[in-house]
Amino acid sequence: MTRSLLLFSILFFCAVFSSSVFAQELEVIVSTTFDAETIVKGYTLESSDGLMRLGIRPNTLSTATRVDMKTLDPSIMADTLESFEPTTYDLQPLLLGNIYLFDILNKDSYDRNDFFFLEIKYPSLEVGSETLEVGLHGRRRIYFYNGVKSDWEVLPSTDNPETHSVRALIHLPYARLAIFEDSEIPEVGEASWYGYKSCDCAASPDYPKGSSLVVTRLDDPTKSVTVKVNDYGPDRSVHPGRIIDLDKVAFAKLVSLGAGLIDVRVTFLE
Repeated sequence: MTRSLLLFSILFFCAVFSSSVFAQELEVIVSTTFDAETIVKGYTLESSDGLMRLGIRPNTLSTATRVDMKTLDPSIMADTLESFEPTTYDLQPLLLGNIYLFDILNKDSYDRNDFFFLEIKYPSLEVGSETLEVGLHGRRRIYFYNGVKSDWEVLPSTDNPETHSVRALIHLPYARLAIFEDSEIPEVGEASWYGYKSCDCAASPDYPKGSSLVVTRLDDPTKSVTVKVNDYGPDRSVHPGRIIDLDKVAFAKLVSLGAGLIDVRVTFLE
């Protein structure tokens, strides 16, 4: 009896210990206490991996509270990613990096009249001595997980190539957040034009500067132009159907400037 009880105790201890270590590997918590002084000054919280920031402005909170910032391994929420709704282009977005959770424990301290600032930096890969960014600019947005609907929902976001991050605002005291990227680059869509450097060049929300692209009219495949990307745009959150902005010189090789917009196919060359 005593030997069995001892064996059970050892197994129970090992199970609890292993579970705690495993949980720590999958979830890392950084806690900050907001007292009266911190509330007046405002504060920016940062995740344990340094990629997620939550900005709380002065006097946004009214009473003392603890705020937790958690970095979650994606495997914790793997089941929620299986039923992800397609994007505008009918493509399933790709999760980039970890999932983050912030929680204002005293919910009475926040009346939702103000908002919080969110910024999540792109994850990167170490290849030799170089650091390479994951994915391409312009196709990333911050999503939050709606527990009531059991679905990920997009936040109005701004993809910032200059800061290598995505930014958004939120009015919730608790949220699970992550960056998602369109899993494929749309090849067919609208092309607009703008006056820039009067060259065979273009702005793209998908391809990095220096890329060479072939742009072809959908209704007349004999009309095409090869352009080099030298700028970022158009903003897909404002113009979801536009996939490229052509310099007016390049646009005129496809159709007259008076057309304004034209349906094209964009093919990556190099």
